[in-house]
Amino acid sequence: MNEFENKKIGIVGFGRSGQNVAKILKARGAEVFVSENKNMNKDQLKIIADYNLDYEIGHSDKLLSNEIIVISPGVDNNIDIIKKAKLLKIPIFSEIEIASRFLKNKIIAITGTNGKSTTAFLTYQLLKMNGKKAYLGGNISPGKSLSEIVIENPPKEAIIVVEISSFQLENISKFSPNIGMITSISDDHLDRYNSFQEYLNTKVKLLKSVKKDGYKILNYDNQFLKGQLDNNTFFVSIKEEIENGGYLKDDKIFLKIYGNELIYDTQKFNLVGIHNKQNLIFALLSTFLISEKEIKIKSEDLSQLKGMEHRLEFVGEIKNKKIYNNSMCTNPEAFKVSVESLGQEQIVIVGGRNKNFDIETIVETIKDYAQSVVIIGEVKDLLKEKLLQKGYNKFYLANSLDEAIKISLEIPEGKIVNFSPGFSSFDMFKDFVDRGNKFKEIVKKYERPI
Repeated sequence: MNEFENKKIGIVGFGRSGQNVAKILKARGAEVFVSENKNMNKDQLKIIADYNLDYEIGHSDKLLSNEIIVISPGVDNNIDIIKKAKLLKIPIFSEIEIASRFLKNKIIAITGTNGKSTTAFLTYQLLKMNGKKAYLGGNISPGKSLSEIVIENPPKEAIIVVEISSFQLENISKFSPNIGMITSISDDHLDRYNSFQEYLNTKVKLLKSVKKDGYKILNYDNQFLKGQLDNNTFFVSIKEEIENGGYLKDDKIFLKIYGNELIYDTQKFNLVGIHNKQNLIFALLSTFLISEKEIKIKSEDLSQLKGMEHRLEFVGEIKNKKIYNNSMCTNPEAFKVSVESLGQEQIVIVGGRNKNFDIETIVETIKDYAQSVVIIGEVKDLLKEKLLQKGYNKFYLANSLDEAIKISLEIPEGKIVNFSPGFSSFDMFKDFVDRGNKFKEIVKKYERPI
């Protein structure tokens, strides 16, 4: 008998995570009730029918008759029904918490405002290069939820690499990875949190969850993480030499761990930007530590590493302009890092929905690096006004992504078109993946036939 057998469990939100956690709980004898706020599509309804799940559209008090509530990452903890559940002291868990209880594998968990997806993907690739069986999942998009990995029944020796959002960390209790990494912390999701401190506290929950004999890897260059010193903590820096962790110097990565020193030349590493070298240091450190300090990876192997879709993804060349899809860029810090990495001969397509953060970083980065900028989305008028206040007038306004791409290709200067929105996608698109895919479809339309 498992701890969820015969338990009444309510699942709030029936997207990818909700669907898969429903499957694993139902398969283990739980009585599952699904509460979804939107009308379901045919695929969702098929799962409801196939697994004989009770469900509702709209969150009613029926949810409160459950013994446990599992909340999907896209669902806000502050909605009324969850507030009621908390008052009734009903245990509330994230999907990642439930799924982890069915795994006996070593887990590397990665969070951070920026860099977490690429770091997770690089870690996954390096583990496989190092002869390990590895799985990649969690909040990574496109990718698998942790519950989906449970369904695949990974062998015990496999290592699970999990990307975790702050939303998922809100509702963990027994989740306990072998390695916890925080790649960065900066303003984001302030539409969901009452303050930056609340957001920071949620991210730092990951460090408290790491196993006693596990490891923590943090960004030494980040003012909010530098002071998070604890047992078995290692740091990553691209700005200065450090003794306990990894750093970048003269295009080489130096790893210093427990008296071991490893050096990697990054000249053959193909991902664009110094921030990706930082991501690589995180990935190398975690691979070394989880592999019990046995590592077969050499500098030349770094050329095999691939980047992720929608993260400074090269998508083609039109009119002698190289075009990059960076739709994952949804906050000022990501915008700054991405734009700086491509130099000063670029046209930047920017805009979307503001998540209540200060856009001064975006304005200054445009002023310093963009030859021209094309602005789209809800933030259009605000960004135009802020740029004019700074004396920057090399901007164009577009009513659609298609129009923005057309304008950017007609601008005479610029060797690069960089689609780094810097804002949320929800004003015009389903999510950043939808936005990035639409961008690539439109670019394809403008490419000359060969």
